[in-house]
Parts: sequence; structure tokens; C-alpha cells
Amino acid sequence: HESDNAFVTGIFSLLDTMLGVPMKDALSSVSLPTSVTQALLDNAGPLAPLLELTVACETGDDASFARAANALALNSNQVNWAHVQALAWAETMGV
Repeated sequence: HESDNAFVTGIFSLLDTMLGVPMKDALSSVSLPTSVTQALLDNAGPLAPLLELTVACETGDDASFARAANALALNSNQVNWAHVQALAWAETMGV
């Protein structure tokens, strides 16, 4: 179940940027699970480490990447392989 919520967290992670409003305002009209809103609004809860790792991957922040991967007990090969798979999947979606 949390894997679905992790996906939603990733999808919504840039909603504030896309809409040009604070995240709290962007989420005000959307009903999301608590774990998703905790991660997006407060960088807290079970999905926060995954969101931190995602941001580190996307920004190329090596220190944050190492810290987040370590917190999730993942090594860089595991994270990089998952990232490549996600990019390949996105490519099949026409993104």
C-alpha cells in the first residue's frame, strides 16, 4: 500500500512549483493519505526519506544522496538501478 503512496508523493512533489503556489495551498483541494501529506508538507513520516532520496537523485546532491540512501539501507548501485528503471518506465509513458 505504501508503494502506491510513495508514487503519489513523487508525482505531487513538484505540484507547488508547477502551480506557482505554496505546497499547502496546492494540496488544499486534494484529499491525500496522511503519509503523503506528511512527506510533502513537513518532510516527515514514512515517505519522507524516499522523497529526500528522490530529490537528491534529481538535483545531483551527492551528500544528500549518500545520507538518504544510507537511512534507507540502500547502496548507490541499488538506487541508481531503480532510478534507471524509473526513467525507462517514464519513457514508455511518453513523458
